[in-house]
This record gives sequence, C-alpha cells and structure tokens, in this order.
Amino acid sequence: MEDKKKVLTRRDFLVSAGGAAAGLALAASGLGILAPKAEGAMVDLPEYPWTDYFNKPLDVEAVRAKGTAYYNQGLGCAEGAFRALLEELGEPFSYVPSQIMNFGKGGVVAWGTLCGALNGAAAAVSLVFGGQAMTMIVNELLAWYSATALPLNLEHRSVAGNPLCHASIANWCKVSGKKASERGPRCAALTGDVAAQAAMYMNQVLEGTFVPAFAMSEETKACFDCHVGGYADDTLGKMDCKGCHEGH
Repeated sequence: MEDKKKVLTRRDFLVSAGGAAAGLALAASGLGILAPKAEGAMVDLPEYPWTDYFNKPLDVEAVRAKGTAYYNQGLGCAEGAFRALLEELGEPFSYVPSQIMNFGKGGVVAWGTLCGALNGAAAAVSLVFGGQAMTMIVNELLAWYSATALPLNLEHRSVAGNPLCHASIANWCKVSGKKASERGPRCAALTGDVAAQAAMYMNQVLEGTFVPAFAMSEETKACFDCHVGGYADDTLGKMDCKGCHEGH
C-alpha cells in the first residue's frame, strides 16, 4: 500500500483517472478549459475499493458542519454530503471532483427521487468499501433516514417514511407549515445530518462495532415476501409500502 501511495499524486490522479471529470469541473467553474494531457502517463492507482486508505476514524461533527456549509454555499445536498465526507477522508478520496454528484440535488435535478444527501453520502461510502460492507452501511443509512425525524437539531422535524426527496419535503411542509421553496435551512441541516450519520457508520465498521439497528417492519416484509421474488414477483424495493399503496 505504501508503494502505491508514493506514486499517487494529485496531478497523476487527475491525468490518468479523472481527466474527463476534472475537465468538466473546470468548465463548470467558468474556466472553459480541459485538464492537460500527459503523454504516456502510467500511474498505479489504488485498486478499488480504497478501504486501505480509510485507516482512522472520521470527525463526525466536522462532517456534519461541512455538509451543512457546502449546501449553503450552493453545492446542493448530494454534492455537499459527498464533498464533506471526501474531505474528511483525505487523499486519495479528496482528489475526486465533488462536482460529479451535483446532479443529485433535489432528488436528481429536482425530480424528487432519492434524497440527494443520501445519494452523495452513499457514493462516498462506495469509494471506501466494496461488497457487503458498502451494502450494509448504505442499507442502514436509508433505513435510518426513512424512520428518523430530521433535521436532528432544528425546531421543525419530520419523518420521511422512505428515502425519497418528494416524501421528505412534503412531510416537512406538513409539519412546519412552510412551503417547499423555504426548505433551504432545513435541507442544509439535513445534508449535514446524513453525511454525519454515514461517517458514524463508517467509523463503526472501521472499529468493528457496526451492528444494524433498523429492520423491515412485519407489514412491509409481508408485502416484500410476495411481491419481491415471491408469489407475485412483480417489483423491487425495501421501502414502506403503505406510504404509497393501500393494503390488499
């Protein structure tokens, strides 16, 4: 691992692995230029996943503060959560341009699908862990988000019931009496909370103390057992069904 770290520089990374993304990032910043190419560049990049480079616990509260701040700076929920985690992880994670997650704001360019904060945090987790560890963390993160009154430290908190931006915003509007267009401070705080929760789970996996706490409800499991690979075998998902569907 040490040999790989010696040859991995920011310039090498951007040239060999992220040239296209870096070019897009520069274009988005207004520079309108692409990253220069280096002839014959050959770099030993870390093999995916980059688990070996995550070797010390993250500062959970620093991640929370950064996620909130980046949202307020205009990065949005997905890029804000992603960047907060990558910066705390350090190199080589911090070499990845955070702009690649900008599409996730508002549940993917305001389509109201997967909450951007979840999207960005999950992407960061995926860079660190592969396979089962990634699946466990992201699964727990989505379950926690669906069942927790968020944001954690604001007056008006609401439970989304599922990981969708659409439901999250709608339920918050009902609880707060505010309009969706007034969601800024709420979504900023939520971005920090989600990134921090992901950081906490990552620390627990690193320390060997991670234990999933959220389980599918019996009602949802009954639907799942029939409709997801069971008798009906006609859909896919783990979300609470009754939020959108009536029982039968």
